This record gives sequence, structure tokens and C-alpha cells, in this order.
Amino acid sequence: MSGNSLYTPDQSALDTRWTQPWSEAFRAQRDVGLRIPINFHTAPAVSLSQACFSDKQYEHNAFRKCFSNLLGVGFRRFAIDAYWDALQSSWSLCPVEQPGPEDDGADDAVSTSSGSLVIASTDTINAKIPESTAVPLNSLAFDRRQDASQSTGSAGGSSLASSSDPTSAMSSTSASPSAKPTVINFPSTSGPPLSQIGRYNCTLLMRLDLLTGILDNFLDSTSTTTGASFLVLTLDVHAASSILNPNEPATELPTTRLPGTGTLLSDVMKGNISSVTYTPALLRDQRSDLNSSWFDVQPPSQPLGGYYDIKYNSQRNRYTIDGWPTEAFVEFQRFYRLSIGYGTVDPQMRLYNIGPDLDFIFPPGALEREQTPSVSSNGQLSSGCLFDASDTGVTSQRNSSWTIATAPALDVGSRPDLMIPLPAVSNLTSCGITPLLNQTLGGTTADKNPLPYAAYVHSTLWTWAPGEPKNITSGGDRSDSRCAVMTTSPYSGRWRVTDCKDRYRVACRVPGQIYNWQISSETSSYFDAVEACRAPYEFDVPHTALENAHLIAAIGRDSRTTPDEAIYIDLNALNVPECWVSGLDGTCPYLATDDNDRVRIVVVPTVAAVVIFLLAALTFFVKCAANRRENKRGRRRRMVGGWEYEGVPS
Repeated sequence: MSGNSLYTPDQSALDTRWTQPWSEAFRAQRDVGLRIPINFHTAPAVSLSQACFSDKQYEHNAFRKCFSNLLGVGFRRFAIDAYWDALQSSWSLCPVEQPGPEDDGADDAVSTSSGSLVIASTDTINAKIPESTAVPLNSLAFDRRQDASQSTGSAGGSSLASSSDPTSAMSSTSASPSAKPTVINFPSTSGPPLSQIGRYNCTLLMRLDLLTGILDNFLDSTSTTTGASFLVLTLDVHAASSILNPNEPATELPTTRLPGTGTLLSDVMKGNISSVTYTPALLRDQRSDLNSSWFDVQPPSQPLGGYYDIKYNSQRNRYTIDGWPTEAFVEFQRFYRLSIGYGTVDPQMRLYNIGPDLDFIFPPGALEREQTPSVSSNGQLSSGCLFDASDTGVTSQRNSSWTIATAPALDVGSRPDLMIPLPAVSNLTSCGITPLLNQTLGGTTADKNPLPYAAYVHSTLWTWAPGEPKNITSGGDRSDSRCAVMTTSPYSGRWRVTDCKDRYRVACRVPGQIYNWQISSETSSYFDAVEACRAPYEFDVPHTALENAHLIAAIGRDSRTTPDEAIYIDLNALNVPECWVSGLDGTCPYLATDDNDRVRIVVVPTVAAVVIFLLAALTFFVKCAANRRENKRGRRRRMVGGWEYEGVPS
């Protein structure tokens, strides 16, 4: 990461995600689901208001660190409260209107005073991802698509250490409308002053474009086959409270004070990340002609069946009305990294017309379907789980598409054991439900301590058992610890490595019936496992948490199952250590350089012939040559809330 990057996670955050065995476990879990529609994946989700602003402190350096740490530990879904500041005519992360940078307090309605100096600490070192020596995308001619007008930015400073805590000085009482509110400005050595407005402390840089700038830098730093993941942002829309009555809810805004052309929510979100955003317009076009979109790729990258209905038009072209693309297609074929959707829109903003946004931002409910399960004190779900042993495929009653639920109250210490999953989070995930963290963990926000939040993310791993996959080397027996089995104890349903010559029974599934599993009657080595399954069943591996739950249930139903029995799943690292693929002929796409660093390229980690990859790469090089000549960018600047960040392209 560049020293000028807005994405500045702590090293302690990155170590929980990018060191072994965690990096390999998360990567393998992503890879087994690459050919599954993105709406069926579970992912760790978090509310930024709870993880970053629980103390009502909206300061840009603290937020920059908090959001960076949440991204760094592996959160993939974010619930974001976006406030329309009618006074500034801008979208803000601060819940109250703010005076402009030139406001000297002359307005008779608001008085201004000065507080003590807020000093930015200088003891934070920018963290480095261990794989940061990988070759950049553009050095291999895989340029990210980006408009010439777009920019990446940078900012100095880090988390605040104040000699006088402005939070403690905030009034907890609501000002009456007739009172004359006072704004207290705490000067800062790093950016604009921190303004105390009612119960909130905010800086003018707390705008949505700061959030998208951090995202832009994060996506740059993880644009590798080993590091890329798909993100989802949900925007809950509010009107900022009036600066004249900051501790009370905002009043309904007339249309004359609402966003217009150039200040629409989609306009702001497009500013830094439009080139990597998968939009409703793209989804509509691709659904209407699957032959030229999701199936217009090599067979190893095409979607697996059984997740949505495919129909045929009069020309026998395939289309769908309910399908979604796979991560293999949207991320590694088309290089999109995130989608944005509306959550709720407050009544105070009901006159805001979201229609013009809907080509770029998904409408409310499109990217989330709320579930309200009952979770007991031991973390078990007594109702609301989407698992039913009688299902062989997706049903309307138990469709896990975009399903999300708020996790129950969690007791997580400041230094949690990352090897011990949080039961409620693990069980929600196993039930096919994305768990949303809507509380502050460990009594602190993620900028101050990312470890409790890392423990939450680790609890959403549904594949490998804690500590797995155990380290394997390139020396010795090629089959030693290069295959995977599902265990029944001590971590029921989780995976561990095994010697490929060991004999176990085999996990078999009917193609297209994603929950229809059967366990072979005979044991086999991994090398002969394909023959152990009886037609129409085939040797396979679970691709989602809910599929995994159905497999462990099939093991439990089998009368031949013995205590502590392990079952082969179709997953191996025979070709390259730490690169897990399906099939004996599976080829690892993470091509290593001479010094064994990961090559920073974007290809689909599936079984693919090298010649196919080379031909596709050559075609891409030719197409991108002209674009690269036109898109060379020099020093770039980003304006955030009227303050300028300078930086160079990463």
C-alpha cells in the first residue's frame, strides 16, 4: 500500500486475515463458491454506525482507520447511514448539519466558540499486506476500467489523541428550538476542526466521498487473484438534524432542499468507484441474454445449475428473471468488485426521488431479505433457520437469496481467541443467513481495537476447522496433507487436511440438486473417489454454507456412519501447495514467480487449460492497449468536503 493511501489498516487487523492459516482458509472458501450466484453467499456484515461511531465521534482520521480496519479483517457487507445535509447540500456521514469552513459565527442563529487543540497521533505505521510484493494488475496489462475524470486520493494523519476530550464536554440535553445553539470548534493539526454540535462531534471531511475514496484504495490494494473479494454496500437514507436543533430528529424536507442534479446519491457514489460497481443496469442487460453474458465464458467459469430458473426465448437464447451472476463472472471476468443498494429511506426524505439513482444503485430490498430467527443464549437457532433436511434444492419457503439477520447480543473481550468461533454467528451462517453485526464489540470501536471484529469475521468461516488448513510444503510426498475431508468431530461439518492416499468414504451429490447428498458405501483414496459415487451422484464439494449443512446432515442420516468419521470432499492442493481446487486435473491459476510471490493477475481460480488463459490474456492485452495509452494519469487530487488530498496513482 502506498503511504498516501486512504486505506490505512493496522497491522494487527491485517494479521488476522492475511497470515496463515487464515489467508488460505478465506481464499479457499471464496474459491469453492466462485461458480455460485453471488446472492447465495453468506458474508460477514457490519453496521458502520455501531462499529465506528458508537461514541458519536465523527472524525475523519478515526473513521479512516476504523473503516480500513473493518475492511482489513475481512468484512464484506456494510450497512451505511447516509445523511443529507441540506445546509451544505451534500451527503454526509455526520447525523447533524454542519457550518461551512468559512462560517465565522456571524449568523445570529448560531454562536461559535473555540475549544482546545486536537493533536493527531504520529505513532501509527501504515500496515502492509504480506503479499504486497505481488505484480500490479496494470503491469500485466490488466488495467482497471476507470474514467479519466476519476481519481484516487490520499490523506495524512491517523487516529486522534486529544489533550482535552471533546466528547466529555458534549451536552446530553436537547436544545429547545428557541435556544441559540453553540458550535464549539476544536482546532486540529490534521485537517479541519472537530466541531461539537449538540451531542455530536464532526469534521467537515466526514462525507460519503471519503468513504468511497477509502474503498477505492482498498480495492486497488486487493486487486489480486489471491486477495479480491466482492463487497455489498447498503445505504440507509436520513435527513441530517438541523444545526438549530441538533439533538432532535430532522423535520421533513421540502423538494427545494432535497438533492438535485449533480448531488444525487448515485452521483456521489459514482465519484470514486463507478468503474468497479456492478449495477442494476448491468444486471438487466445480462439477464436478458445469458448466451452473451454469464455463459459467454469458458466452461470452467460458467455458473453451476440449480440456483435460478433459465428460460428460452423464440430464438432459443437463454434468459432469466431471477438469476444473479457468479463471483467468477462478475469479479474475475468483468472486474467488478461491489454492488450498492438502498436500505431504508426515512420519512423526512420521502419526497426524495430515488428513481434517477436506480440505474446505479439497487432499489430497497434487492440486495437484502431480512430474516428474524430466534437465537437462544447458547447460540442455537430455535426458529428461522433455512435448513430443512427434506430439501434437495432451492425452495420458495427456504430461499437463502440475499438473506440477512441481525446477530444477537455478543459478549466479546478485547483480546478474543480467534480459534474459538462465536456460536451464534457460526450457526446463523450455517443456516444460510448473513449475520449483521449491529453492536460495538469489546467496548470499543474498530479504529481502537480491530481484534473483536476479526473474531466476528472468523466466525463466519463455514469451511475449514480452526487452525486448518494446516501448513503443507512443496517437498516430500506430493499427496501428503494435500486433500480435504469433512469431519464429524470435534468441529462437526468443518474441513481438515488429510493424506490423499488415506481411505475414507466419499461425499456424492446429484448435479443440479444442490442439497441432495449421499455418502458412498465403500471407502476410497482421493485418487479413486470419483468411482466411489454411484450414478446419478457425483463426487463433489459444498459451495455454500447451506450446502455444507445438508452434507453434514446426510452423513448423520447414513446408518453406516461411525463416531468421528471423516468423509472425502472434492478438494485438493495436489498441483500447488495452498491452492485448493476440485478434481485430479485441477490446475492452480495462481502462477508463482521465481521468488515464490503471488502473481497479481485476475483470472478465475478454476480448472482451466493454460493455453486458454494465455489466449484470453493476449486478447485482453490487445483490447486494453489503446485504453492504457489514454488513461495514463499523473499526480491526482481528491476534494473531500472542500479539503484537498493529494496522491499518486497506486
